[in-house]
Amino acid sequence: MKKVLVFLTMLLLSGYCYAEPVDFKDIPVNASVYYNPETETWGSSCLDKCIKFTRSLTDGSNKFSVYITNGLEYDPNSTREFFYNGDLIGYNHNTLKFHRLYFEDGALKTEKLNEKELQEMFPDCKIIRVSNFYDNTMKIKRPLFKDQKFLIMNDTNTMFYNYYFENLDNSNEAFNCIFTPKRARKYYFSPREKSVLYNKYTFLIRYMI
Repeated sequence: MKKVLVFLTMLLLSGYCYAEPVDFKDIPVNASVYYNPETETWGSSCLDKCIKFTRSLTDGSNKFSVYITNGLEYDPNSTREFFYNGDLIGYNHNTLKFHRLYFEDGALKTEKLNEKELQEMFPDCKIIRVSNFYDNTMKIKRPLFKDQKFLIMNDTNTMFYNYYFENLDNSNEAFNCIFTPKRARKYYFSPREKSVLYNKYTFLIRYMI
């Protein structure tokens, strides 16, 4: 009996460690990152045989990242980037999409993260798909007695340029696609400026017992 209790305790502890959230740190402007083509990994430093990139930004109000090496500029199609397990991950806050960056045949290429990879990266979030909206509304359930974070995974070609939650403050979240509804009600995900191109989306939250 004692051995069983010890085993269960270790199992719970290991599960808790797995669920620890990642500390996402953006690559700063003018910072250098290094890609090792032999190991296909990224890092903030490298001894040799690495390709050095420097991060810059595009002009204008809607800024995108630019990576420069040997005087050539490369577009990562992201608005921010961070290291994760040897990868350089890009995030586009206009599409709500995450992708892995790699350098191949003289080009900076992207590979979209799938749902399983996102779940591993955000173990404390429940993933909800944009494709599950019906008439711009999605019904989702949250626990009654504890908070639940949700991550909006855009598995469509829908754009979310300059979107925010009208009646929910998620400014402390690492990404604008993550939110924690505090109670059962309607929450609105909307463009900051009215436009015929962009729709308002409604999350209808219900309690789950």
